Amino acid sequence: MAPIAALYEDSSAVIQYEKTSEFKAAVSKKGLTMVQFYAPWCGHCKQFSPVYQQIAAMFEGIVDFVAVDTDGPLKRLMGEYNVQGFPTMKLFVDGNIENIETRDPNELVNLLLKRMNDVIQQRADDIMAGGNKDSAGGGSSSSSGSRGNSRHKAKGVMELTSQTFDEHVYQNPNVVAVAFIAPWCGYCKQLLPEWEIAAQKLKKQGANLYTVDATQEEQLASQFQVQGFPTIKLFPGGQKSFRDARDFEGGRQQEQIVQYVLQEVDRSGVPKQIAQMTSSTVFEETCVDEDGSTSTICVIVALPHILETGAEGRNKYKDLIMDASKSVRGMSFEFLWMEGYSQPKLEEALEMSFGYPAVAAISFNKGVYAIHRSSFSEANIRKFLLGITSGKVPTYKLKDGAVPEIVSVEEWDGQDGEVFEEDLSWMDDDEDFGNDEF
Repeated sequence: MAPIAALYEDSSAVIQYEKTSEFKAAVSKKGLTMVQFYAPWCGHCKQFSPVYQQIAAMFEGIVDFVAVDTDGPLKRLMGEYNVQGFPTMKLFVDGNIENIETRDPNELVNLLLKRMNDVIQQRADDIMAGGNKDSAGGGSSSSSGSRGNSRHKAKGVMELTSQTFDEHVYQNPNVVAVAFIAPWCGYCKQLLPEWEIAAQKLKKQGANLYTVDATQEEQLASQFQVQGFPTIKLFPGGQKSFRDARDFEGGRQQEQIVQYVLQEVDRSGVPKQIAQMTSSTVFEETCVDEDGSTSTICVIVALPHILETGAEGRNKYKDLIMDASKSVRGMSFEFLWMEGYSQPKLEEALEMSFGYPAVAAISFNKGVYAIHRSSFSEANIRKFLLGITSGKVPTYKLKDGAVPEIVSVEEWDGQDGEVFEEDLSWMDDDEDFGNDEF
């Protein structure tokens, strides 16, 4: 190792290497290593050099600072690390790479302090989980192996790549939230379980959640100016491009994630419509989870016959149901509506034949149902549903614990009903009717 370029030859805090093997060993070790790729003729590099040296002096003995002269013997590293301009900086944390976009001294210092905290937190988590298997003098393991052991993914949440990003984000009509994460990031590991739960709650609500491993997808991370982890980007519903991405400003608990994303669904997405229960297929698609379980609480609303309300009256009822459903979004409720008397066995099993509109909720997982007995209003329905979750609403055993027969019926066409008028004109032509006297 020897000084080879004028910009940093007098700096004791900035390290330079002559051999690629030395550089690779330095950036793959545990801890934090900041690397600046520069060119001696670059004006921006010359202006930035004093700042880089000052920050290096601040973190000397804590964070390694390296400078790579791209006109020198390590210039082939430019292609390997996708260096396209000067100065280019990358932060290596336990062997993983993060692109650094800022050259502001305060932002750099704060970023390093945050990454140090992330590393300490991650190591503390590993120790608490019994994951710290290394011991002094106890041999070595490859850095890729240790990274693989510490890699956490959110189950049930798709991890996007540059090849799948367009399809699942830009071409997706739903609202989309993408969490850019790093495998070594302690905060990311805290987020992922919350992200998974939120994704499950949002999957039928017009929104999708994904993750991107920013250490593997550097181009995507650079495009969205990811400078810290986790970074979450929110995309509106409908047609979208990378220019539509905005920072996610909600909380990181699953309830906060769901609430914030649903606000965007209301603002830019197409609100989920409540389906009419026209067949057992519609019921299963709505009330049975993808894994075949029935943990969902299915809320069934029976509306009066179309001849009683007309299209305008029915749509008012549907709007009321929609408003009530929004008050419990993110919870385990799914909604269906049907026309009263259209599902006789189901209505009888759920005690819904006392009059319409009527509301019942079924938990097939527990084999019970509850019946709404108050007046039909948004506030009362909301109170009924929240009472189910708190155990304040009485439930009753479902007969045989099974779904009663659901028959196929014609879907409502959105129009007023037509009164069937029987043709009695034939009676006028019958000589046996009309003028008999008693």
